[in-house]
Amino acid sequence: MSYNIETRSISEFVTDSKIKLPRFQRKSTWSAKQNFELAISIFQEYPVGVVIINDEGHTSWLLDGRQRRSALRDLRANPDLVYDWARKYIKFKSNQDTDELKNMFWDKIDAYLQQEEQEDEDTSMAAEPDVIIPEEEEDINKLRQREGLNTLLEIILMVHQKNANGGKWERIFNDLDKLLERPPYAPKRDGFKINPEDLRQFLLDYKNKVGIPSKENFIQHMDDFGGAIKEGKEKEFRNKVEQKWNDIEHIALIIAKSEQIISDARIGVILLKNVTPLDAQNIFSRINSGGTQLKAEELLSAKPFWNEKVTMVDAKMQKLVNDLYSRLGVEIPQDGNVVRWDYGATLISRINDQNLIFEDYEQKNATQEIDLTQITLGFKMMSAYFNKGISAIVVNELERNKQIKWGSSIDELVDNINTVCEILLKSEFFKYLLSWKRPLYKLLGAAPTLEYLTILLLDWEDKGCPHVSSAEYHAFVRDAKALFDRLIFEYSVGAWRGSGDSKMANHVKNWHARITPMKPSEWTNLIRSACEGSYNGQTIDIKHLTPILCYQYALQKKKPDNPLNETSEVDHIMPKARLESNSMIPTGYRDALFNLELLPKDDNIQKKDKALSEISDKFLRQSISRYCDIKIEDFEKYSDVSNIEDLKSERLKVLLDTFENIRKTELSN
Repeated sequence: MSYNIETRSISEFVTDSKIKLPRFQRKSTWSAKQNFELAISIFQEYPVGVVIINDEGHTSWLLDGRQRRSALRDLRANPDLVYDWARKYIKFKSNQDTDELKNMFWDKIDAYLQQEEQEDEDTSMAAEPDVIIPEEEEDINKLRQREGLNTLLEIILMVHQKNANGGKWERIFNDLDKLLERPPYAPKRDGFKINPEDLRQFLLDYKNKVGIPSKENFIQHMDDFGGAIKEGKEKEFRNKVEQKWNDIEHIALIIAKSEQIISDARIGVILLKNVTPLDAQNIFSRINSGGTQLKAEELLSAKPFWNEKVTMVDAKMQKLVNDLYSRLGVEIPQDGNVVRWDYGATLISRINDQNLIFEDYEQKNATQEIDLTQITLGFKMMSAYFNKGISAIVVNELERNKQIKWGSSIDELVDNINTVCEILLKSEFFKYLLSWKRPLYKLLGAAPTLEYLTILLLDWEDKGCPHVSSAEYHAFVRDAKALFDRLIFEYSVGAWRGSGDSKMANHVKNWHARITPMKPSEWTNLIRSACEGSYNGQTIDIKHLTPILCYQYALQKKKPDNPLNETSEVDHIMPKARLESNSMIPTGYRDALFNLELLPKDDNIQKKDKALSEISDKFLRQSISRYCDIKIEDFEKYSDVSNIEDLKSERLKVLLDTFENIRKTELSN
């Protein structure tokens, strides 16, 4: 790995065609305030920060600095956008008096820079007595800074009173356009409406070519650019130019001056070469500790390997990729190609698990931006299966895996996952589990879930990929339940705390041992301990007990009365507020397993924090009775906290029967 630290001019930075954005980019979130304060820094000759570029030979990938680059490009190219930023930042009206606007501009600028000036004064006071700054040099610097800010003001005034027909400067040229055959700054693509970027570039080219503007060389330059004065309109055109010349000349000079200021401005660049994604992440986090951490997938998308085009892509995959970029809120790649990175990014969206393993991201994303977890899980799923690990380093090693054929290998992986999920969803046990809308990923987290799916794939392939009822088919379903049993147990006792990535990798290497059910005595010990509120001296929280409740209901073949319930929530049988205020109740009882039940979300909202005896709705009483295995006639009894030991005894009896007897029968089927 190597890196260089260098400076580049702003103009070079925003126009360098070698710099590419990764396919996976953060959505632009900069406000008008941030954009305009960046403009102030440029025209005040202040530094504008550091960007990170990953140099990959013929292409440079912008890892950090996309929003800054976008703002700098707009600042340089489009005066209308600068005006819009200023109007929101300074809060002037579009019809504001010009003198009032000037005063508002300088008041806002001075207020913004006051802190910096105060800091400069403090620094000066702390300097050594014999360190003297030459007064003339300081005055020149301050004068240049003020002139720079005045140029920024002139850009704003040049556009001021912008309306549907553009800014003031565009309306000046609108009058000329009527006398031209082909205005060079009003392209056909924009319906022959003046494009502010094209107009700015036209005037900049004009100023650079002629040096000192004049009416004659302007008319000639217009004709040279193909503007072609309409036949018989030459005199009228010349008269129009003479009438508006002072404005035209002033605009051309302001644009040339602003270009010079931006060209003289510098930006820091950290240029990385031969760097791993992990190193790039670490470098970024140390440089930009206050910024959003670079994601591993963002870094992968800035590698040539992941930008290789995949051939033979079907229409369904192409649509998924287009939808992905649309939901990410970034521009769909202009080449229209599907590349290797896209296969990882869309993998989870291709899995038909009906919410058993992963969340329903398609429904989740329908009303909001895409959940980036979906993308992360896709790359980790590929790495889990092909490389038997999910750490950032192992994911990066996919690049060196020569066994993967892009994208037929990924298509086959998706097909196999869907077949495995289809088999599970035919099992009565997994149907009941599914009904509570608690996907495995939400119950256990990424590492256990990816281990589960990876080992199931390996086991299914080891058994000859059974699709229909057979000895191997039924053995596979038993293995799936046994692995589920083990993962629920391990998660509940805290065995997955810490680094799940390394645990998952070790487990997959020895996957045959993982499909053996836990010993009945271990479950008995866990249930008894969880009803005390702890395990091996450590408190078990509700988060780690929730998977046990879901498992319990699947074993008992319980499902919500209303299948349309969105999700389920954990509730306390005896309200926790009543237990907290009673010093006679052991501390661990409040969130102990015996005092918890899983309810459909709607039922839980209706119950709130009521005691059982306070529930008046007949149907809700019946549902809760069924879910927590308490007779309705006992609701009064178990609303009295003095009977909590009786509640514990009755609930423990049900739980032990479930995890000793029903569990044994289920795992043997």
